[in-house]
Amino acid sequence: MEKYFVPEKVFLIFILLTGFFFVFFIPPFQSQDEPNHFKRAYSVAVLKIFSLKQENKLGNMLPCAIQDFINAASDTGKEVVYAHSGYKYSFKEFKKLSKYKITKDKQWFLNYPNMARYSPIAYLPQSLGIFLASLFTQKVLFLFLAGRIFNLIFYAILCFYAIKTTPYLKWIFVLVLSNPMSLALAASMSADAVLIGCCSLFFAKILQYTFSQQNYLSKKQLCFLALIAAMIALTKQSIAFLLFIFLLPKAKIKTNYFWTILLVLLPSIVLSALWSFYAASVMIPLNNSDAASHLSFIISNPFYFLILVLKTFFNIELLFQTIGVLGWKNIYLDIFYYVIFVFVVCINIFYQSDSRINLNTLQKIIIIFTAIINILLICILSFLYWTYKTTFSYIELQGRYLLPFVLPFLVFISSFVNSKNCRYAAILNTAFLFLSGIYLILKITQVYTYHPL
Repeated sequence: MEKYFVPEKVFLIFILLTGFFFVFFIPPFQSQDEPNHFKRAYSVAVLKIFSLKQENKLGNMLPCAIQDFINAASDTGKEVVYAHSGYKYSFKEFKKLSKYKITKDKQWFLNYPNMARYSPIAYLPQSLGIFLASLFTQKVLFLFLAGRIFNLIFYAILCFYAIKTTPYLKWIFVLVLSNPMSLALAASMSADAVLIGCCSLFFAKILQYTFSQQNYLSKKQLCFLALIAAMIALTKQSIAFLLFIFLLPKAKIKTNYFWTILLVLLPSIVLSALWSFYAASVMIPLNNSDAASHLSFIISNPFYFLILVLKTFFNIELLFQTIGVLGWKNIYLDIFYYVIFVFVVCINIFYQSDSRINLNTLQKIIIIFTAIINILLICILSFLYWTYKTTFSYIELQGRYLLPFVLPFLVFISSFVNSKNCRYAAILNTAFLFLSGIYLILKITQVYTYHPL
């Protein structure tokens, strides 16, 4: 039965079919932060790697047509897209947007401060798509769509191999990596898709190397871990995620364990430090934030801040966002979808199509410790650099920030469950994905009322 419903192949079919629908049927910039992601991706595509400061702005000199295109992709005629789903996509609108062309002699300074600090690795697929498309056309719309397409394909490839690689919980990987939030990010210009894909592959490889029957890891395998680790570290300087590498048992490392791990992580640490130094040199306050006052608040009120973290984390809204709140956090799915999704994930924990994962006590501690450290760092950085300067009562934590840690958390939970083998798991999961794809397509069509003729 399972040979007809191979998890990674089912995932690939679902993510590409549904993802391509998202690419073409979700209007431009109706995904969170997509205008700034596009500006940054285009700047990387034309090799403007480092951003420029101009007064209190951070961005680069880019073609005027890009800003005109962004403004046109809104029924207000301005770059006003936050929580704005009133924009309706139609063939007439598609033709209007396709008129904007790149004219390199007409440039102005485009501001994208929240993305200008990201390294070019975060936009590797998007900028490659834009560059290749620019060899054939200068129409901004087609460059934009090419960026989305390459981002989707890159994400699909990384996750395909993550699912194929992991020795356990393959269907859990499929469900998490194809959930509506992950899918929407992959089918947009978002750098989050690159991060989620790289983190998933890195974690899957760690599980594979940890529980494989081979005696020692080869130099090729260690080099591959170093490469993925470097991509993670450069995408969003997510260096703390790499602590999952300590799941590897000492018996798998032929030479000195500590020095081998350090050698694998050294490129990531150095590259992350260098880019972080550059990012700090060009940083400007976001959302009228004040990092100094918020840092002082954390130091003065550490216990209150921890309570604030817990209050922020244990919030049903965060669960909805992690599963999928589309658009600019304003397009909610029906409540039954969230309930069914959680139910299906739970069923896959208790009734799996593969063996139970056997983590020892130290490995369990490493997983939960690493996840907590990462989430706490995200909360601190959001509080410092995104919270309004006079506000100390909330943390801007979004569900998509947690997606890289969902899989490790579920692996941790699964290690305590005496699960049973279910021969029908593959069929049930495939049926769920099929119905989920139909539901999401109908939802997008309803929201944006696409009329092809």
